[in-house]
Amino acid sequence: MSSTFPFPRLKRILLYASLAVSLAPPTSAWADDAKALLKTMSDFLAAQKTISFTYQSSLEAVTPDFEKLQFVSSGTANLTRPDKLRVTRTGGFADLDVSFDGSSLTVHGKNLDAYAKIDGKGSLDELIDRLMTAGVEAPGADLLSSNVYDVLMSDVTEAKHISSAFVDGVECEYLAFRTPDIDWQIWIQSGPQPIPRRYVITSKHVVQAPQYMLEISDFKSGADVAAVSYTIEVPASAKTVDLSEMQSLDELPEAAAVGEVK
Repeated sequence: MSSTFPFPRLKRILLYASLAVSLAPPTSAWADDAKALLKTMSDFLAAQKTISFTYQSSLEAVTPDFEKLQFVSSGTANLTRPDKLRVTRTGGFADLDVSFDGSSLTVHGKNLDAYAKIDGKGSLDELIDRLMTAGVEAPGADLLSSNVYDVLMSDVTEAKHISSAFVDGVECEYLAFRTPDIDWQIWIQSGPQPIPRRYVITSKHVVQAPQYMLEISDFKSGADVAAVSYTIEVPASAKTVDLSEMQSLDELPEAAAVGEVK
């Protein structure tokens, strides 16, 4: 019986790719190499007191009808260790400006003409911990920690250095890690500036395995970083709301906001 696959060439490519992955033994040397490369990236990022970059992110969601949707956002990030952060993010459902000046966190929803402010003195690491404890999901925030290695490796059961690869024309080392609940992949720029260029998280136990992807570009550090204010000047017209009322902090719209079926 002949094959019913509509794209025979694509089928062969996928078959060969599957064989290539299955034939490559995940040896302990691979695992050690992956951990060493990740540790090098973590140490490099921790040594940078001031950082800026632009990013694009995408977050997938699966509807009750098993349709997979992808919500794309982009923005900028500036941080000065140990306690300054400014992040912007613009997507289809939110236009956010977020700032932490070491004493308080301000989240300004420019499209909502509203803002939330939370007082709390501390470091960026403490801020990230507080937000996660409060149930505020901030995908990719792990990469802003002062010890990325320990944060990312906390639940890892397998680590692989897959190969070299290119992201936006830049040579990278492609690493893959497994945990009980998620798999994650990271592409680290090769050479003297080992920065993360792409970071992908896959939900293993959710139908259709939705992914979150973060791509970083225009990375700068030290004197190359342009001056930025870590205080948001909120317009007088903006109303104060609770942080939980700020729409789409985690990049997903409310269900009712998704377009109607036509």
